[in-house]
Parts: sequence; structure tokens; C-alpha cells
Amino acid sequence: MSAPSSTASHFLLLQFFLGLVLFAHIVFFHEDTTRTRHVNVIVNESQTGRGKGKSSVDVNCRMCENLLANDVVWSKSSWKLMDIEKCAYPIRNENEASAYQNVRERFRKFTANKQKDSDSILFIGNSVSRRQMYAVAHILGGENARVNAIARNATLSERYGVQRVFDSKTKYHSAFEVKLNIASGEMGEPYSCLPESVENIAEEILEEKESMRCSNAQMKHDINALRLGFLYVGSGRRAHTALLKALDAWIKGAKTRKDEYALDTYKTIVIQVGLDSGALRMSDGYGEILERLKELISLRHGLRVIFSGVHHHFINANHDDVEYQEDLRDFLDTSLWPSVRKIKGAEVLDTTKATIEGVSSGVLEHERGSSWHFMDEGRIFLASLLLNHLLRSCS
Repeated sequence: MSAPSSTASHFLLLQFFLGLVLFAHIVFFHEDTTRTRHVNVIVNESQTGRGKGKSSVDVNCRMCENLLANDVVWSKSSWKLMDIEKCAYPIRNENEASAYQNVRERFRKFTANKQKDSDSILFIGNSVSRRQMYAVAHILGGENARVNAIARNATLSERYGVQRVFDSKTKYHSAFEVKLNIASGEMGEPYSCLPESVENIAEEILEEKESMRCSNAQMKHDINALRLGFLYVGSGRRAHTALLKALDAWIKGAKTRKDEYALDTYKTIVIQVGLDSGALRMSDGYGEILERLKELISLRHGLRVIFSGVHHHFINANHDDVEYQEDLRDFLDTSLWPSVRKIKGAEVLDTTKATIEGVSSGVLEHERGSSWHFMDEGRIFLASLLLNHLLRSCS
């Protein structure tokens, strides 16, 4: 009886082996036919700090976000984005950044079906953020969006160089907003209900005065206009402290004020990263900022927070410090950006690599005597990436 039993055992082992071979063939054949798609998903997730199991829409949005950070092509005199059809960017090169009517129409359609006050963007930072705000208005509005010129006379022209993108001297270090008519591109003068005595709102925030007290009624919102707001917090470690206090005020407002104040109502917030290179550590500034943002987003339905990358002008006074640049990008890629992307509603617009390359290529320049303010090409480039990012929402 032992021989038949042995034969049956061998037959079962043979069936098991053949089953494994067939299974392996099916698996490997399937992977071979879809290798490109799987590799793309894995690459995108690892580069953006996202985990597995995300929807294809999320993966596609993160892909476009990644392209903005890494696939800018620089020539000796211009820039362009890779021609990726899925992203459908309205601005792919410096020439399209001047096609105001087309870009404005794209933006108008994007906001047409949104709820009231959805088309509102608040920029938080120092003078670099303020100039980015005006550059966004410049792209969307063109000639009609211009306000006070930086270089209006010979003395300023000599200092700053001849430029077309404006930065109003009005309420320079305060909190204010401008309204941009999406249909015509016309933009009003900077407006704030804060008294003229408030010269530096960051100082008032640090002193815990009631600085963010402009009410909705005072700001007289126009639902037909894009609201562009600016909150000055300055630079250095004091800026991080001011931002923390501002976030505390917004959290309190979300719990008690019910959108009573103007700054409680912005649907998109763009935070300037790199207010101080010494604060680029999660345990010293950004950890606390992210915790507060997580709470604020949980209280404000639909709030979208975009962290703007460390621009070239904040890297170092010595722009050839390659080792510092590499350390900075390593911190962003492995620490800060993955932490930001863990928060639902928080996004990343990493301009670090692109601006480093842009300055190295000679396309982007800083103002004379400045290592932080860009000339026109740099401002328009940064604003172009932001508008592209806004139109490819991953939220």
C-alpha cells in the first residue's frame, strides 16, 4: 500500500509546483504589462511623501505638483515647463505668463462654481510675499492691475532697476487686501481698516495687541472680485513667533468669532517658508506651526494652506554655497514636505530647486544690492508657478 500513497504524494506535489508556476506567470506577466504605471505611482508617492492606497486623482495632482518643483527647463534667456498634457497648465513658459486675458479667463472659470469667498488668497511672510501677491495680480490683470511702481523715478530706477511688476509702498508692513476684478483685470488700491498708526503689524502681534481686528463689514467684500490679502510677519525667528500668535488668533476665531474678522475668511493661505534659515528645523518653529495649522484646518472647512518653497534669495548671502543648498533641500525633501503633506488641506509648492537653477542659468536676477528680491522675471516666474498650482488643486 505504500507505493500508491507515495505516487499520490508525488502527484500532489507536482500539481502544487505547476500551480506556483502558473501563478508566478500571471503575476509577472501582469506586472510587465503595467510596469510604467506602477513605477510612476511609486515614484510620485515617494517624491511627495504620500502613502499607498491614494486615488488616481490624488496621484495625478501630486504628479503635477512634483513637475512644478522639478521639471522646469532653463535656457540662457527663458524658462518653460515640461509639456505634460494631464496637468493642463495655463502658463508653460515666460511668454504665456504675459497672456493676461487667457490666464485670467482660466482662473475665472476655475472659481465660477465655487462658494462665496472661495476666490481669496492670503499671503503671509515679508516683502517677498508681498511682491509675490502683486506679481499674481500682474499676471491676472496685466496693465489694469498695476498700482504704485517700485521704480517711478530716476533714483529708485537706479536702485532697483527698471521693472514692470509693482509693489506698493502703501501699508508696507501691515495687513491689507486688494481686490482684482477677474473680468477686467482692474485692481483697487491696498485697503485696510487698521489705523494709520499701525506701521508694523508684526510688532503689534508680538505685543499681543488686537491687531487682526478688521471686520468683514469694514472690508466691504465684493463677491465678483478676487481678494488678494497680505499679512506681514517679517523675517527671522520673530517672524515664526508672530506667525504662531496669528494662528492662535485664527484658531480662537474659528471657535468663537464665526468669520467676524476679515482674516478669518480667506480660503487659501500661502505661507512663505524660509523666513529665517536658522529656523529650518522641525523642532524649532515648523513643528509648532504645523500643529496649529492642523487644528485650524480641522476647524475651517475648505481651508487650503500652501507652503511656498525656500526661494533662492533666502538660501544664503553666498549663492555659491552648494553644500548649504544641498543640506537645505535634504531637510525640505525628507522632513518638512512629508510632514506638511500628512495634513489634509496642506500642500507644497516647492520653488527651491527651480529658483536655484534659474539664478545659476542667468534667467532670474536679484535687484541691485539685494540677495532676496527678484527682478521682474523672477517675480513673474514664482507667480506663474503659484497660479499653475492653484489651478491643479489636490485638496
